[in-house]
Amino acid sequence: MEVIIIVGVVLAAIGFFMYASKSGAKMLAEREARMNKAEKAKAKIIGSHAVGLRGTGSGGHYQAYEFTLEVFNQYKAAYRAKCAWEVYPMGAPKAQEGMEINVKIDTEDDQMIYPMDNGLAFSWNWLMMHKKKKE
Repeated sequence: MEVIIIVGVVLAAIGFFMYASKSGAKMLAEREARMNKAEKAKAKIIGSHAVGLRGTGSGGHYQAYEFTLEVFNQYKAAYRAKCAWEVYPMGAPKAQEGMEINVKIDTEDDQMIYPMDNGLAFSWNWLMMHKKKKE
């Protein structure tokens, strides 16, 4: 009886990890496709503040900041957007108030602005936490 329970637990754990890895791969592919469809633009940093999210990513340790941006390109008039980015040590000098940086505007939600400079990354973690709080 104990062997059956142990085998059942092991099989359930393996099934869960297989399901989770497939779901994670699908989510990453969807995010990548969304970023690839996004429109090239420029953004001027109007202001920023830390949002209390820190972690470690591909560029090392990061601190997440919510940025207020003035976003524009040849197809859109300038508008204000607020979004959170992960700022890594090498990205911090590029993300100062008054600076203009290369970005991409999400085609489905123009408040999702993806930074295109090294050391800066859109914070999907913050977005997921923020959406949960709104619901």
